[in-house]
Amino acid sequence: MNDLTDDIGERSLRYLAEIDAAGGMRMAAETLGVNASVISRQVAALERRLRFPLVERRGRNVVVTEIGQVLIDHYRDGQRRARDLAARLEEYRHLRRGRVALGVGEGFIGNLIARALQRFSMTYPDILVEIRSGPTPAVLSLVRDDAVDIGLCARSADDPAMRIHRFAERPLCAVVAPAHRFASMSKVPAAELAHERLIFMTEAFGVQQFVQSLLDDARLNVIPAYRVDLFNTAQTLAAAGLGVAFMSTITARRGVDLGELVAVPIDHPIAAGFGSQMMTRVGRRLSPAADHLWKQLAQSFLNERA
Repeated sequence: MNDLTDDIGERSLRYLAEIDAAGGMRMAAETLGVNASVISRQVAALERRLRFPLVERRGRNVVVTEIGQVLIDHYRDGQRRARDLAARLEEYRHLRRGRVALGVGEGFIGNLIARALQRFSMTYPDILVEIRSGPTPAVLSLVRDDAVDIGLCARSADDPAMRIHRFAERPLCAVVAPAHRFASMSKVPAAELAHERLIFMTEAFGVQQFVQSLLDDARLNVIPAYRVDLFNTAQTLAAAGLGVAFMSTITARRGVDLGELVAVPIDHPIAAGFGSQMMTRVGRRLSPAADHLWKQLAQSFLNERA
């Protein structure tokens, strides 16, 4: 970290950055595991020292000012440079120690990732692999902020800041219990969804945006029976015969292989265009280990049957 950051105080800048990331002082305190009054005093002391307002109240929320954001950007740039230096030093140590960080859409955690990691660990047995999961916007943020080396999630809009490897499109499926009437169909007509109890993901999930676009295009006005924030929960509800979930064959693979679920493609053009992607930030220098994992993940998707 450079002299300016040291002079200002790294702890104060870390608190300020967490206020911005968490959306408020109280939530920042919960994330950092400190008392909110500690953060408040540190930020107030920094404001007096710099003679600039760094946070302000908007209604019930505390937000970072423009000057505060400049400080946060400076702090994050310094952290990024420090991480890049650490990664290069690990390369000089022949990767006997180190880490590779993955940001993974929750629906991708399963056999596909496990197979890629098994091969990876045979080559780099001493490398720590960190996996952080969440909906598509969260994974994109992790990659953009250099919190992870590689992101894997549902397909999103083009982003010039990202180096993106897109995988072949696979149909969006209606996922049901084997006894459900959809299970015997080769494809599910979109209109039939209006007659079923539906299991939605929260709006942050890329798959839910596809589902909503499909329903809007088919002019179906439906109210879900369930809205969940984990694919495992959606699969459990579907396997119990409580409704129809929506996901790709990759996400549903484990339940399908166990005979607990049946994944039937939805007969609609939007459903046919559902895809996934792997990405890293443009300009980020992947370590040999991270580059190897990138290739293993790409190969696993290539070998995965739709």
